[in-house]
Amino acid sequence: MDKNLATNELSINLFIFGGTGDLAQRKLLPALFRHHKSSRLDNVGKIFGIGSSNLNSKSYSEETKLKLTTYLDDGEFEDHMIDQFLQKITYIQINFNHTNDFEKLNSFSQRDHRNLYYLAVSPAFYKVIAENLHQHSLVSPSSSIIVEKPIGDNHQSSVEINESLAVYFQENQIFRIDHYLGKEAVQNLLALRFGNVLFEKIWSNVAIDHVQITVSETLGLESRGSYYDQTGAIKDMLQNHLLQILCLVAMEPPTNITSESIRDEKLKVLRSLRPINLDNAENDIVIGQYKDGAINSKPKVSYINEDGVDLKSQTETFVALKMLIDNWRWSGVPFFLRTGKRMSEKRSEIVIQFKSVPLNIFDTKNTHKDNQLVIRLQPEESIKLKIMIKKPSASGFELQELPLDLLFDDYYEEDHLDAYERLLMDIINNKPSLFMRRDEVEEAWLFIDQLIKSIEHSNIGLSKYNAGSWGPSSSDLLIAAHNAKWNNEEE
Repeated sequence: MDKNLATNELSINLFIFGGTGDLAQRKLLPALFRHHKSSRLDNVGKIFGIGSSNLNSKSYSEETKLKLTTYLDDGEFEDHMIDQFLQKITYIQINFNHTNDFEKLNSFSQRDHRNLYYLAVSPAFYKVIAENLHQHSLVSPSSSIIVEKPIGDNHQSSVEINESLAVYFQENQIFRIDHYLGKEAVQNLLALRFGNVLFEKIWSNVAIDHVQITVSETLGLESRGSYYDQTGAIKDMLQNHLLQILCLVAMEPPTNITSESIRDEKLKVLRSLRPINLDNAENDIVIGQYKDGAINSKPKVSYINEDGVDLKSQTETFVALKMLIDNWRWSGVPFFLRTGKRMSEKRSEIVIQFKSVPLNIFDTKNTHKDNQLVIRLQPEESIKLKIMIKKPSASGFELQELPLDLLFDDYYEEDHLDAYERLLMDIINNKPSLFMRRDEVEEAWLFIDQLIKSIEHSNIGLSKYNAGSWGPSSSDLLIAAHNAKWNNEEE
C-alpha cells in the first residue's frame, strides 16, 4: 500500500504548541474553524492547544471563542458552528522545559492515529519539544512535526535546528512553513508558467529585461520590537519569503508536480545565485530604516522610538538588492528585490518586465511602453498583463497601454483558501510540495550569511526614509542604473 495513502487514511490529532500565542489565535484556529465549517476536518478527531498558561479546557475555549470574534471576517461567525468547533478542542498545560509534563500527552496521543505536532513557538523550543516527544514515545512513523520560520538566524544555527529535528523525525515527517508559499497567486506561478506555452517559451533572457519582487508593509513592529531589533528585514523577510518567491519565478520546469521535483528545481536556483560580496555589495545593496512620517494621514514614529528598540539601533527595516542568477536561462537578467516596513502601502507582487520590441514601426510620437506582467499576491490576488493596442478613437496608429486584468475574486465566487488554510490542509493530507526542504533552508542561509558579511565589511550606510514612503531614494537609484524604475503606481 502507498505509504502516503495509508497515512492519509488515519484519524488525526493536532497538537498546537503555543496554543495561547498570537500565531495560534490569529491564524491557525480561525483557519481550522473555516475548515470545520466547510466539513474539511472530518478526519481530524481532536485539536489540542498546549501552553504554559494556567487554564483549563473551558477557559481556553472561552478565550478562543472571544479571539475568533476578532479574527474572523464579517459574516463568518456563527454561534452554533463555533460551539461545534470548540468541542474538538482541549487545552493541556505544559511547561516545555519540564520533561515530566509531556506525560500528560500520552492519554491523548493515540498510537493508531496520525499525530501532528505544530510548534507555534520560538525556535529556541524546537529541540527540547522534539526530544521530549521522543522520550515519551510520542513519535511514530505516521507522526509529523510542523515548524515556522525562521529556521535559525544564520547557516550554522539552521543546521543545528535541522539536525535536532532529524534525530527524531525523517525528512518526510517535517513540514517547514513559509506562509507565502500558501498564497493562491504564488501557486499560480506554476500554473501560469508551466500550463501556458505562450509564457514558458518567453520566460528567459530571450524576452525578459528584468524582474521585480516587492513585499512592502505599512505596519511597524506591532509589539515585536525586541525581537525585530535583533533580526531586521534581511533575516525576517529576505531569507525566506522573497528568496522562495524568487525560486518559483526562476526555477526550471520540474519533471512533474510532485514535491521533490519542485524542491529540486528551487534548490538549483539557490545554488545558482551570484554571491554578493565586497566587489559588488556597494552597488547592489541598499539598506534603510524608517523615520517619522505618516501613513493615511496618521503620524508614525521613527523606528528608534518604537517600544523595545535601542535608540542607537542600526537594524535595517528596509532592504533592496540587485541579484543575478548564473545559468543559461537568466544570464544577464537582474532580479530586483525589496522589502520594508512602514512603506507607502501593503503590497506583495512580482513584476516581469519584458524587453522592448526589436523595431518600433509606429509613429515615433507614440509613447510605446514595454509589456509588463504583474502578479499581485496581496492585498488582493491578481494577474495583470499590460499590452499595447491601437487607440480606438484615433486616426492612424496611435497606441495606448491596456491592462488585461484577472482579479481572482471576480472569477471565483466560492471562498478560496487563505495561506494558512491551504497549508494546514496540505499538512493534514500529507502533501509537502508547498513546504521548504532542509537543503533549501540551509542553502538560502549560505547566501544571506555572505550578504550580511559583505554589508558589515563595506561602506554601505543605513539610509533613512520617511514612514509612508517607498523607501530610501537610493533604492530608486539602484534600479535606475538598469534604466528601470520600481512599479510604485497606485491601483
